[in-house]
Amino acid sequence: MIRRDEKDGWILIRQHDHAKLSYQIMEFWVNNLFSALKPKDEVLFAIKEHDCGWIEWDSNPKVNILNGYPMNFMEMNANDQYEIWSRSFLKHSSRHPYASALIALHFAKFNQKTIDKNPDNQVAIAYRHEFQKFVARMLKINNGNFNSIKIPIEAKINLRMVQAGDLISLALCHGWSSTEISDVPLDYNGKSTNIKITSPDRLCFQISPFPFDKDEISFKIMGMRLTSKKFKNNQELKKELDSENFENIEFNIMK
Repeated sequence: MIRRDEKDGWILIRQHDHAKLSYQIMEFWVNNLFSALKPKDEVLFAIKEHDCGWIEWDSNPKVNILNGYPMNFMEMNANDQYEIWSRSFLKHSSRHPYASALIALHFAKFNQKTIDKNPDNQVAIAYRHEFQKFVARMLKINNGNFNSIKIPIEAKINLRMVQAGDLISLALCHGWSSTEISDVPLDYNGKSTNIKITSPDRLCFQISPFPFDKDEISFKIMGMRLTSKKFKNNQELKKELDSENFENIEFNIMK
C-alpha cells in the first residue's frame, strides 16, 4: 500500500494500481533523446505486473503498530515482503519468462539493500539465492553466486527501465515535490542520464530531461481517502476503509 500524506489524513493507493500507472507512463517512453523500449511488449508487461503479488495484501491493509499509521510497503517484515515478491515474479513465469526475470531482478535490488545494511542477515541471503536461481532459469544463464551471474546487458538496461517507471509513478502517487532518478538509460548502447522530477502542487509534474513522445500527458489513479492519521488497530482501519471513500487523483506530466 502507498500512503499519500494529506493534511487531514491519508490517501491510500494500492500497489498494483501504482504499477498500472507505471505502465501507462512508460507507454509514452521514446523521443529523439530516449530510445524506445525493447522488447517493448515484455518490458511493459514487467512494468505493469511488477506489483501483482500485492493484490491480496492490499485488500486487507494493516496498521503499523509503531506509529498507528496504515502500514506502507516499506514497513513490512522480510517474510511478508518475500511472499509478496515471490507471487509477483512467479505469477506469469510460464508465459512471460523475460518479464518475470525483470520483476525478480527489480525485487532483488531491494533485497540487496537489506544485505548491504546487514551482511549477516541470513533471511535476506537465503532470498538472494532464490532470486538467483529463478533469474538464471528464466534467462537461461548459468547458475552461480548471485553477484557473479552474468546478466545480459539488455536485461540490465531493461531493469533500469522498470525502475524508472516505478519511481516516476511513486513520485506521482506520493506527491513528492522533488526527486532525482540516476542512471536512466538513453539507449541500449550504455548511455544514461539523471532525470529530475519536480512538482509545485503534488499533481502537476515536470521532468527534465523529458523522456516522452508527447509534451504533456495526463493520468488518473484511484485512491482511498482516510480522514484519520492514526488507528488503534487493524479493525479500526478496516472500518474506515469500508466506508468506500474512493476518489480519482489526476496527474499531469509536462516538459
